[in-house]
Amino acid sequence: MKLALSMPRNFTSMALLALTGMSCAGTSTAMAQTTDRVYLQTVVWASKEDPGAKRTVKKLGEVYGFAPSTITVREGDHVDITIRNLEAGGDDGHTFTVPAYNINKTIAPLSTVNVSFVADKSGVFPFMCEFHKPWMAGRLVVLPQR
Repeated sequence: MKLALSMPRNFTSMALLALTGMSCAGTSTAMAQTTDRVYLQTVVWASKEDPGAKRTVKKLGEVYGFAPSTITVREGDHVDITIRNLEAGGDDGHTFTVPAYNINKTIAPLSTVNVSFVADKSGVFPFMCEFHKPWMAGRLVVLPQR
C-alpha cells in the first residue's frame, strides 16, 4: 500500500516540475520580443540666436547635444527611437547617426523622426550628429541577453 501512495506523489511532483519548466521556457521567449521605446530631443548649449551666448559662440561656435545622451537596451530587443529637433533656425538641421547599426537619419528643424532597429549585438556604440560632432554625441549601450 505504501508503494501505491508514494508513486502518485512522485508523479504529481514530476508533472508540476515539467509544467513549471514549460512555463519558464515560454516566458523567456516572450522576453526576447521586448520593444524599447526611447524619446530623444536635441538641445542647444550655445547658439547664435541666444544673445547671452554671443561670447561663447564667437569663441567655440554653436554647441548642441542630445537629451538623454545615453540609451540603454538589451540585445535582441526591438528599439523604436523618436527624435525631436527643437531648433527653429533654418540652418539647425541635425542627423541621428549610429555607424555600428548603419543608421543615418536627417532631422530637419522643428521636426520629428522615428528610427527602428533590432539591437542584434551587445556593446557600447557611439551615436552623433554628423553636422555637429564631436560635441553632439551620445552612446547606445546594448546589454547582453539574459
